[in-house]
Amino acid sequence: MMPYVAKRKFSWIFLAYASISIIVKIFLVGDASHITTSEHHRNNTHSPRKLVGPGNHTNLPPPELHIGPNGEGGYVHNPKFLIENPKPFTVPGHERDRICVPPGESLERPEGANALHNIRKYMETSQQSRDVSLFCAVYTYRGGVNHTTAASQTWSKRCDGVLYASDKTSVETGHVHIPSNSRRGFSYGGMTQRTRAILAYLYDNFLDDFDFFHICGDDAYLIVENMKEFLASDLVKEYEKVPNQYVFAGFLLHHRFSDRDYLGGGSGYTMSRKMLKAFVEGPMQTCNTHKEGSAEDVAVSECAQKLNQKYWIDTRDSKGAHRYHQLPVQRHATYPAMRWGFSTEMIRQSLDWMNATFGFPQVYMTDYISNSSVAFHKHSPEEIRRLEILLYLDGNNVCGEMFSGHAGKQSVNRTTMTMM
Repeated sequence: MMPYVAKRKFSWIFLAYASISIIVKIFLVGDASHITTSEHHRNNTHSPRKLVGPGNHTNLPPPELHIGPNGEGGYVHNPKFLIENPKPFTVPGHERDRICVPPGESLERPEGANALHNIRKYMETSQQSRDVSLFCAVYTYRGGVNHTTAASQTWSKRCDGVLYASDKTSVETGHVHIPSNSRRGFSYGGMTQRTRAILAYLYDNFLDDFDFFHICGDDAYLIVENMKEFLASDLVKEYEKVPNQYVFAGFLLHHRFSDRDYLGGGSGYTMSRKMLKAFVEGPMQTCNTHKEGSAEDVAVSECAQKLNQKYWIDTRDSKGAHRYHQLPVQRHATYPAMRWGFSTEMIRQSLDWMNATFGFPQVYMTDYISNSSVAFHKHSPEEIRRLEILLYLDGNNVCGEMFSGHAGKQSVNRTTMTMM
């Protein structure tokens, strides 16, 4: 198998050859009307020249400190590792009693199961374009391997590229050593500097290879088809065409514990290639360069606002329902009928603020969760597998009669089940 770095060199040679071929065609025929869409796309996907070279980012370690699986410096991750070596979906025996119960009888509750059913139906019937490439960058650490294994078996294998930013590289798990200069190392308190390091790594190594980049934690669950559909929409395309306007997508938070609005890191936030380039080359080199703490979403949003006062794109659907979710489906689907403490109160305060500031309607429960939702947050590995069954798989095939309620828990075989 050709190494990824070699593939990148080969792609540049191929690009040069293709460009010369098209110039010759134009010279011989006299116009470019015969050039195919694929040729046009292939020769217009690369961003303008980068302005910041590897190792020149403010307060970030040089590339040689990215340590590979064999101790080598300057390691560059293969973002296609899951496409080349897909991980089979498994139901561990000790999780079956909770993962395999009928819809609505686990943590998602009946209300959440109904919302997930609507999302699944939308995904399976939508005819909208999803023709964009998406890189999924997940922050974690070596102790988060249970979460990242669940992600690799489920949602992250549908991304066009993926890495798990970690404190140790592993080819098998997809964890990649991406250090920062944070005094708090790879702990949660070092998240602001770690996120800067992740964004610089994406910029240095993958900027030209993907259209969009999503950054989230290992406890998120992404609905990749819906995310790509939103990012491929005319709304996003037209928004991106405006000079000095950049696609930075997520859920807008503003609550009493923050003195500003910001895109919440729970569901993660999505940047276009144009946004990532402008952000890394501009504010990231001068804004919050030494800031510490876990509130990386606040820090990134504050710096993004230096590019444009309105730094975010509206991600609600045509009915005003939300796509990026900071909490598990059951909390959004039942609030305010059920109270879940600070987490849902934070959402309520944000909805109040958006209504007062922008006139966005306040929506709750079934009206809150869009059928084209793209992300949920705060999930255990077990819950990630449960979502996969409810959104994508045949529960009866995975779990047997237990899923339809025709078998008692005591009669279920608790051995681990594996599905490709």
